[in-house]
Amino acid sequence: MAIEKGRIFVIGDSHIGLAGGDEKRIVAWIDRLSELEPKALYLNGDVFHYFIGDPKFITSSVVAFFGRLRALRDAGTAVHYVEGNRDFFLQGSIAEASVTDISLAASFQAGSTRYLIVHGDMINDHDLPYRFWRRASKNPLTRFGVRWVPRKIARRFVDGVEKKLAGTNFKHKRRLPVELMQEYGRKKGREGYGVVVFGHFHEKLEVQADGARVVVLPAWYLDGEAMMVSPESGSHEFVTI
Repeated sequence: MAIEKGRIFVIGDSHIGLAGGDEKRIVAWIDRLSELEPKALYLNGDVFHYFIGDPKFITSSVVAFFGRLRALRDAGTAVHYVEGNRDFFLQGSIAEASVTDISLAASFQAGSTRYLIVHGDMINDHDLPYRFWRRASKNPLTRFGVRWVPRKIARRFVDGVEKKLAGTNFKHKRRLPVELMQEYGRKKGREGYGVVVFGHFHEKLEVQADGARVVVLPAWYLDGEAMMVSPESGSHEFVTI
């Protein structure tokens, strides 16, 4: 399928490994993407299996990936990084230096449709264990500790927190929380959004939620699928570049 230039692309959950060479597949994908002169690229969380912005965790894979992302941005593509549950301490890191902006949620207008990009791990207000562990892993005190403790100890702590997160958070591997997605979509529909785009759940899905449509991105690491949006019409489809 021929893809027109100047489209908007959204991917989620690429889960790049931290070992040298783990970035090659997504760097090659960005090479192909750049030929399409995209208007924007949205990274909807969990770009790496986990990313910690402290310099002691920056590997050759991290450097190579963000170097290619920075080149894409500098060539004229807006690159927006939406924080996921596996992204730690993005502000002030190599990540922030390599993209246009970092946020917990991003939005854009395409035709008459307003899109909201949000990772989706926080849509359940009642999942208190998950919210506790997310807060414990992402607060300033934890960042201070990660900065000053030895690398092995800090990494062991973050690994432990990540396992706690995986053990809570909807048990989404068993069942997608479609009702919660629709509830969130209805709320955002009342705020004027036409499409709400989640990552996090690793299973492509589209459901209607009254005034808004909820789209769940497939995990990029599985098949390399991306959501492509037309800036003119506001329509979207999934493509493999």
